[in-house]
Amino acid sequence: MDAREQMPAEEQERIYQNALLLIDGDLYAEAADELARIPEYRDAAQKRIECEERKATKRLDEIYEEADKAAANMNVRSQEKAIQIFERIPGYRDADERIQQAKRTIEEIIRKERADREEAIRAAKQREKERKKRIKRIILGAVGVVLAAAACFVGASLYKKYAVPALQYRRGVAQMEAGAYDDAYRTLHGMNYQDSSDLIFQIAKDRLNNAEIGSTVLFGAYPQGPITSEEKDPVEWIVLDRDGSKLMLITKYAVDALPYMRYSFEKEHTPVTWRTCLLRQWLNDTFLETAFDPGEVRMLKRTRLKKTDGSYDTTDRVFLLSVQEAKTYFPTDEDRKCTATKYAIGFGAYRSSVEHTCLWWLRTPIYSESNMTEQVQVADESYITYRIACVGTSGQIVSVGHGVLNSGYGVRPVIWVDTEATAELPLPK
Repeated sequence: MDAREQMPAEEQERIYQNALLLIDGDLYAEAADELARIPEYRDAAQKRIECEERKATKRLDEIYEEADKAAANMNVRSQEKAIQIFERIPGYRDADERIQQAKRTIEEIIRKERADREEAIRAAKQREKERKKRIKRIILGAVGVVLAAAACFVGASLYKKYAVPALQYRRGVAQMEAGAYDDAYRTLHGMNYQDSSDLIFQIAKDRLNNAEIGSTVLFGAYPQGPITSEEKDPVEWIVLDRDGSKLMLITKYAVDALPYMRYSFEKEHTPVTWRTCLLRQWLNDTFLETAFDPGEVRMLKRTRLKKTDGSYDTTDRVFLLSVQEAKTYFPTDEDRKCTATKYAIGFGAYRSSVEHTCLWWLRTPIYSESNMTEQVQVADESYITYRIACVGTSGQIVSVGHGVLNSGYGVRPVIWVDTEATAELPLPK
């Protein structure tokens, strides 16, 4: 006889009653363990099977509740989390429907964020327009005669069109002659007046000539204050690499916040690539034209970017770091921490509440990165193609990727410049 057969009936009854109490308290795993001690007593075997089934159901309920809690938060990150959790319990309750609902919610959030961004820009322009109208009314109100007012207005227009640029140019030249190159740079940048671009070219070249790896340099200008202001400030860049006269630069701060890809669920099974993404187009179009004077554009090198298989993907003047480049040029998490400008925050850049650091995009789709440190198991493989590697607020490389539609991620442009570029060369197309 084994130990269970020798167990007194009173002890078996005590264990049985204790198991019933555990069942009443929804402690099915513990109840099953108790019932396993008396498999031959009364209906212990049957109740143990029921406990195992209830334990499995309880676990599914817990997963469902976790997903439901995430779905209650109306932001893209929480909705993506809800989708991932619901995908762990396919077919359970309405998990499949909740996945589709979360995707629709993401679409609505992205649409609203885009509308809010456009509305903020529109409102800022409208306020500026109204301000100018008020100034105009004051000027017109100070003039008693309509003809005199018109003459003043025409005179002011001619003054603004011809005299102001000339005076600004002369001021910039005088600042250069006095050795105030930073002031001259601010005055002349973006003027496109006479040889102002040649002067900007010379100032930028002198700044970069003696720059060392790890140092910070000023190059180009971009809005960095409130989004309602159109004023541009010089952009700070960190020197990542140097090859003779050529320097690789990355912005010290995240200068803007955009999604990696335009929203398009109808192309659900089309892999996202750097070649086709929104950020690449924006960097080499809007950002390039906004940030750089024609004299600086001459210095920008066209960079051939390789895919992980070694083949060339694109040739760009402005780009983002890959996962491997981020590891190479920023060896530690501390090195990769980054903050965002007020302008980027105004357009939705997320920042941590403790260190005020931000998330920032890399260019690598996670399904094509051969140096991933984590293996991700996702039931729907098409979902992977919508995730891009990025850097988290603590500086870690999130090689499992984040959703390409997130608009709260900072952008840190990267460029190669050549200090031996010839000023007389025509601007590259």
